[in-house]
Amino acid sequence: MSEWDYTGLSADEIEAFRQAIEVGEDLHWRFRERSTDFIVRNCAKLAEMDRLESYWLSTYLNTSHFEHIGFDKLKTVFDACDRTKLQKHSVPVSKGISTERISLFRGCGGLVHTRGMSWTPSLDKAIWYAAWHREWHLEDEEQGEVAVYATTICLSEVYCRLDHNEDEFLVVPDNMWRIEVPASEFRLDRQRH
Repeated sequence: MSEWDYTGLSADEIEAFRQAIEVGEDLHWRFRERSTDFIVRNCAKLAEMDRLESYWLSTYLNTSHFEHIGFDKLKTVFDACDRTKLQKHSVPVSKGISTERISLFRGCGGLVHTRGMSWTPSLDKAIWYAAWHREWHLEDEEQGEVAVYATTICLSEVYCRLDHNEDEFLVVPDNMWRIEVPASEFRLDRQRH
């Protein structure tokens, strides 16, 4: 059995995490952003306790970005999760889909386009997200560029499907490609369908 990693936590914080886990309290709601690093460091231990999936989905849904964690660690946590349990806490992957393969899109903007796990079945939403990411990076001297990427995946590749105001598929596609979108389409005043 693996040991807990309390790196960076005070004695009081350690005790608070222990108590929260003991009673099954939602770590994100109790500790906010502090829960993210704790879960990443302790995903194997939480999986052993059968708590990883619920803790991680709550944290993932309520965290705005994971740049400080990086793609590899993010994927490691999802890989430590049991997909069947993840999917019990989320929208059925095949809901409203009649085929085994679907096309998904990802909008990126800024200086660096990081590989991510969040994909949408809506090209329109991906375009909007690219514009939003560009606006988010406005403080940068160079805003970088906006882009939309596409992929086609089998439903069996999906970790889970979320609905927090948007339809979102969490997946790590083997292949993705950039698609051409006119520059005039990258704006925040567009309707998202």
